[in-house]
Amino acid sequence: MNIQSRGAISFMGIVWTAVAFFIIVGGVVVGLNMNKSKTPSINTNTNSATEQSGTPEGGQVSVAVSANAQVVEPVTATFTDAGPHGWHAVQQGGGSFMQYDGTTGLKYPATVIVNTSGYIVTVPDDICGDIILPQGATLPEPKVVDLTIFGSDGKPVAVSKMDLKCDIYRLKATIKANPDKLLADGKDVSTVTANFSVTGPAKFINAKRIPHGTPPIMITTPLGLMGVHFNTSLGVIAPNPANVKTDLNGDATVTVTSTDAGIAKVMAQASGVGDAQVNVHFMPKITAVKQDFVEPVSPTNYEITTIPKDSKQLDIHWELILPNPPCGKLTGVADGKGLVKNGYYHGPADGYKDGCDPTNYESAVKVKVIVKDKDGGTDTKTFGARAFEGQGFVKLP
Repeated sequence: MNIQSRGAISFMGIVWTAVAFFIIVGGVVVGLNMNKSKTPSINTNTNSATEQSGTPEGGQVSVAVSANAQVVEPVTATFTDAGPHGWHAVQQGGGSFMQYDGTTGLKYPATVIVNTSGYIVTVPDDICGDIILPQGATLPEPKVVDLTIFGSDGKPVAVSKMDLKCDIYRLKATIKANPDKLLADGKDVSTVTANFSVTGPAKFINAKRIPHGTPPIMITTPLGLMGVHFNTSLGVIAPNPANVKTDLNGDATVTVTSTDAGIAKVMAQASGVGDAQVNVHFMPKITAVKQDFVEPVSPTNYEITTIPKDSKQLDIHWELILPNPPCGKLTGVADGKGLVKNGYYHGPADGYKDGCDPTNYESAVKVKVIVKDKDGGTDTKTFGARAFEGQGFVKLP
């Protein structure tokens, strides 16, 4: 199904970007529904019962005429639609599609059968505006049209109003991210794909209109070539500006990167269809550690590097894993925002007048560091307290 921009229409406060929905799925094309009369002078003759009241295309209405009316036969009938034509099924070339037409005041001739009480009029094809509902939208009121019976002299014999029952299409928007967790390094890329589709009754099969009264064939068809706008609460979207058209599968795709850690709420919005949101978590990571021994006595000082580079946005926790009996302590506080530096004081200490034994004790001490972003993403690294002394920054797995 393809979509091309054509204008806009508003139903019950919902503004719809007008587009043409090309529907070519297995030779089946999506179509529309119609309505029923509320006017006392018009009676429906249809067994269709859907979400709306009214008379559908192909249905019949009876128009009563006063017994003393002066009618010059043969008579004709015309339906007049004061409002916009709306969405309607179009057969063109080898394919069919749904298209929005904003033309107002269209007139439709109709066939008339004369009976003893008046006239039976068949609602013509393509008069009804099909209803395309965004996700969660409520059903609008039926379209109201005028029906006029004319004598052969062109004078109106009867005028009435009727409701049209139109086919209803339900629109759906979904979205996914691959991957949905990645590093906040500005390089790792998440591919976000939104899909838009419409579900409703087919109007054509193999380029031929489905006869009235045939049980509906419900199909789901992608909305192609429809404009979609993406935005994110965190990071950067490409392309920029993030206005993308769906492909023939109904997919619109962007990529998202971030140099900040946390959850990016990525939303895809299509006017008149709805929106969909997915969370992409840009995770923090401890990438390397440097250990410097301070002569002539302790401590060993530590410094870590992180993703994202701006560690000030991260909560960092330090702890020592000490054998028994414990010897040594952290030189700084255990928790802090952006706390990339700390140290291990390893003597002199109680029971270790010359400091913790570097050969036996200190080789068993471990340092544990946890980084956490604002949305709960964490990374944990544990390393030997003096394993990398004097080696500069050592990359951690």
